[in-house]
Amino acid sequence: MLKGIDVSSYQSSSYSTAGLSFVGIKVTEGLSYVNSKWVAQRATARAAGLVTIFYHYPHVANSPAAEADYFLSQINLAAGDVLCLDWEWYGQTATDQQARDYKDVWLARVKAKAPGHKVGVYADTSSWKNVDTNSNCGDFLWIADYTTAGQPRVSHPWTFHQYSDSPVDEDVANFASMADLKAWAGVGGSSGGGGSTTGAEIYPGASKAHWYSTAYPGDPMTTNTIVWHSTETSVLPDYSGGSIAPNLTAVPDFKAQKLVWYQHFGFDESSRALVHAAGQIGTNTLNCAQVEIVGTCDPTTHATWSKAGVQHLYMPELPDWAVRDLSAFAHWAHDAHGVPLTSGLTWKPYPASYGNNGVRMTNTQWSAFKGHCGHEHVPQNDHGDPGQFPISAILAAQPTPTPAPSEEDMPQWTSGTVVPGPQPTVALPPHGSAWQTAGNRKLHLGMDQILATPPKATVRVAIHDGTAWRLTTVNLTAAGGTVDVPMTAADQKVSMQTTDAGVAYAIESW
Repeated sequence: MLKGIDVSSYQSSSYSTAGLSFVGIKVTEGLSYVNSKWVAQRATARAAGLVTIFYHYPHVANSPAAEADYFLSQINLAAGDVLCLDWEWYGQTATDQQARDYKDVWLARVKAKAPGHKVGVYADTSSWKNVDTNSNCGDFLWIADYTTAGQPRVSHPWTFHQYSDSPVDEDVANFASMADLKAWAGVGGSSGGGGSTTGAEIYPGASKAHWYSTAYPGDPMTTNTIVWHSTETSVLPDYSGGSIAPNLTAVPDFKAQKLVWYQHFGFDESSRALVHAAGQIGTNTLNCAQVEIVGTCDPTTHATWSKAGVQHLYMPELPDWAVRDLSAFAHWAHDAHGVPLTSGLTWKPYPASYGNNGVRMTNTQWSAFKGHCGHEHVPQNDHGDPGQFPISAILAAQPTPTPAPSEEDMPQWTSGTVVPGPQPTVALPPHGSAWQTAGNRKLHLGMDQILATPPKATVRVAIHDGTAWRLTTVNLTAAGGTVDVPMTAADQKVSMQTTDAGVAYAIESW
């Protein structure tokens, strides 16, 4: 078996990967929350060569299709990425049937949209045994059962087993070797080369309606440079059937004031828009993604089109909305792939940018370059596009958006029923600034049944603060009201086990 862990915003971005083969990373929750550390946590995993499992925590009263789409919209999928539903709904008002329906719809939706990826379910043994009725876990079951590693107490075949949550959530995978795990996940599959869109790195929202990698498969690369072009057309070119196409084309939609993106090759796949002289250092294949912008850098063409009433983009005078969308792409390339938000080059106006223009790099300079350049800067080429180009504005820091709700904004109250039986009911305390700064934090336990003979119950309570468990036993009677168990700001998980029916809990801060 292989070892792994799973992390969320509670863990460091630079966690230890020693001895690990895989890592699960929380990406989203509900329809608004994104783990602010997930991109950095993914980078740590990829730097260590680990298989990555990205998971979503549901709010089961929401549309599962909408939450699936929200989850996928945050991830720039790469070959071998594994996708998972964290099938838990602690503190939510939901029926078992809602939870079952959510699971089945979410799995189907994600699989339909990411058919080249393994899609499965994480569940604790109580939910899997007592709530699930159809054993649908997609491509795999990741079962949580705190017992001997590799020996979860379920009859269903399992792929991953979370066997401990101290000091972090610890897991094993049911594979004999790392090679077997990677082969199952699809690591090493197509990243855009070989013609398939499956596994190719696609810029979020880009259309694949003009996909040319099938006819002209490129070579796999690790992109560290963006080469900007202007098409010198007013419409999307056909690129001679794709034989001279870039990785992406940005087409202006003047009515909507936005750029519409078309992707022709995977982001980490060589495209074909540069001249490559025989026997010289590579241009198309030297770790560069190429972007064509539909428009012109030529002042003569600009004047002709303007006189004829042809709407178009003119590179030296790009409107704010075009700069905004080009900047969004540049920042995505930086955040997702590490392409530097730098240039350091002079961008001459056309036609001074054409040919031997004094700003074109030598082969040696090109080989060492990382960041953003234009066609006018690439050796072995004579084109002058995109000419005078607002690269500083495109690479500038983007305005800070209104932040999406984060874990700081989560409700400070959670409640539910302690399910009787040998398996514990697990609840996550409220979290965020209100929980951290509250003067009081309590776990309330009580009986929610009224009978002729007042019921009694005994509840074993374990509270984990990220370092160790605190154990206590609580005796309840319906007549005696609630019993409070003190909690601290550091507490991360509450486990409650009883064999008696009618026990309810609430965790709150005030």
